Amino acid sequence: MKDKQKLLQQLEALKLFPNNKHVKELRKQIKSKLKKLDIPQKEKKKQNKNKSRAGKLRRYHNYIRQIRNNFPNLSYKQIRSELSQRRKGKSVSIPDVIWQNPSP
Repeated sequence: MKDKQKLLQQLEALKLFPNNKHVKELRKQIKSKLKKLDIPQKEKKKQNKNKSRAGKLRRYHNYIRQIRNNFPNLSYKQIRSELSQRRKGKSVSIPDVIWQNPSP
């Protein structure tokens, strides 16, 4: 609450100055900080979790795609199945070298 009041006071103080480029930029920065303060904590946590999940999925699918580039005869689904079998410790048709470094 104190931060929000300080930011509102700063906005009021900016009204004393002429409306030039620097004052507009400061107003914009202060308003963006106010918006960030208005977002509830649960929303921030949810956004962070979604970003984290999206990043992990992006890396996973990139990994699968690189393996598919080395084995074009296998479908995406088959490669995913092979990966899950490998994680369980079972033998798979794709060599370990490819799993460790899929880039060509």
